[in-house]
Amino acid sequence: MDMKRVLEKVCYAAAGLVGIGILVTGFLAYFVISFDPATRHHFDGLGRELEPSPWFIRWIFGQDRDWPGWGWWLFDFVWFWGGIAIAYGLVKLGERFKQRA
Repeated sequence: MDMKRVLEKVCYAAAGLVGIGILVTGFLAYFVISFDPATRHHFDGLGRELEPSPWFIRWIFGQDRDWPGWGWWLFDFVWFWGGIAIAYGLVKLGERFKQRA
């Protein structure tokens, strides 16, 4: 098998794994919530403690649930869009290997 063909498949596989990682992390962060009766706090699927969202977030986005805070919101934003950019770059790199083969 040609080396460029192998690199193409590796790029596509890596892009798929990055995409799956983004989806799993997003699901755990925004759709899985647990409650600890001992501390009376809510936690997301990643173990981050949740607090009530600010009024303007509820007003702008209609989000009436708890969230982990501004720092984690920024981290989630960079994680999601950075992961999308990395996956896109890997697909484009795979296409370049495909064209050269």
